[in-house]
Amino acid sequence: MAETITRRSALIASGAGAAAAGSAPQLAMAETSATAEFEDAFRTFVQTLATGDLDAFYATIHKDAVIIDEDIPFRLTKTGFQDHIAFHIGGIWEGFTWQDRNPSFRVFGDTGLVASFATFRGKPVDSGYRQRHMAFTQGWHKFDEGWRLVSWHQSPFDGHILEASPG
Repeated sequence: MAETITRRSALIASGAGAAAAGSAPQLAMAETSATAEFEDAFRTFVQTLATGDLDAFYATIHKDAVIIDEDIPFRLTKTGFQDHIAFHIGGIWEGFTWQDRNPSFRVFGDTGLVASFATFRGKPVDSGYRQRHMAFTQGWHKFDEGWRLVSWHQSPFDGHILEASPG
């Protein structure tokens, strides 16, 4: 038996479809809001380093973070990374900057990922400026107190394959 479509059944069906479609924009808005909040946390983190506010910079790094820096061939703890930065600013370097280039952000629930390129530019004492261009990824987690960096991997471009392997 063929189902008869009445004006009433059509309106009910279209209302249900509109209600279901209404949840998709709400979900997209929530995702956009979470991504914007995460991007703000990342930009604040970068700014703390740029202004030399190392207390705020280190406060954003989780106590159990794992860091692979571009010039050390092993994993660092947060404390090891702090020692590494102290080495750089302890009389060897007059100053340095770390600038991110065109980061890409993704948020999956309470996990945030950043993938980008960066330039480290430093001025050693009694020498000219040095630059190191690199790729980096960061993993963040949203805790009750806010977003915290839990993983950071930086790798200089000279460590990446630039051409296809022979063969």
